[in-house]
Amino acid sequence: MAYSITQFQNNATNPLAALDNNFTTFGALVPIPCGIAGTNTLTLTQNAVGLVPSPTIQGYSTNMLFTGIAAGTNTGPVQATVGATGLVNIYKDAPSGPVLLVGSEIIINNAISLRYDAALNSGAGGFHLTSSTATTATQINPSAVQINGNSTLTNLLSGTVSITFTVAPGWTSQDQPFSLTAGLASALPAVGDFMLVNPPSVAGLGIGYAGYVSTVASLNASTSVATLNLRQINSASASLASNSGVYRYAAMRTVP
Repeated sequence: MAYSITQFQNNATNPLAALDNNFTTFGALVPIPCGIAGTNTLTLTQNAVGLVPSPTIQGYSTNMLFTGIAAGTNTGPVQATVGATGLVNIYKDAPSGPVLLVGSEIIINNAISLRYDAALNSGAGGFHLTSSTATTATQINPSAVQINGNSTLTNLLSGTVSITFTVAPGWTSQDQPFSLTAGLASALPAVGDFMLVNPPSVAGLGIGYAGYVSTVASLNASTSVATLNLRQINSASASLASNSGVYRYAAMRTVP
C-alpha cells in the first residue's frame, strides 16, 4: 500500500482529497488503537476504544503498528485481521528468527502490539507480536543452567553445619564428616560432585577449606543419605589451633 504527502502551501490547486490522503498517510505511521476480539483468531477493530478516530486502512504496509488489549489467552498458533483487511499469521521473535506462536504468548487483559511485516510467511505477510508478558527484574530460580550450550551446572543444595577442627600440625589436612538425608537420592549430591565451603572466619595464610562427597546410600525404601566431608588444609609450617564454628556450604554438579 503506497502513501504520499501533498504540500498545500503556495499551491491552492491541490484538492481536499489530497488533504484526506495526508491524514491517512500519517495515521499509518503511528500506533493504531484497536479493540481486539477472539483468542486464536483475532479481529482488530479500529476506533473501538472511543478515542480520536484513526483513518480506516485499505491494506497492510510494513511497519504498521496496531495496539490493543487481549480478550483471551491463546492456546496455539494465532492469526489476526484488522477489520476485513485479511487474516495473517502472528509470529514471536526468537533468537533464530520469527516463529509461530504455540500458546500463552498472548495473555488475557494484557496489552499487545502487532507490527506488520510483508516479508513474513515467505512473502505472504504477517505480524510480529510484542506483548507485556516479559518478566523484568523478577527473581528466577532455575535448578540448573547450561553454560555456553555445553556444560550444565546444577545447584543441588546448600546450608550450614557446625564443625570443630582440632589442632592441625603444619603440612597436614583434617576431615570432618557430616550427613544429609533426603527422600530421594537424586535430591542429594553424588560422589564426584563438588562443594564450595565458607569458614566462619577469615582463614590464616596457608589455610584452605574444601568439601567433597564420600558416599551416598539408601537407608531404607524411602530415605537416602549422603556423607560429606569438610577438609581443612594446613599448607603452612606452623601448627593450626583448633577451630570451630558454623561453616556454610553449597553442593553443585557439572556435566560436560
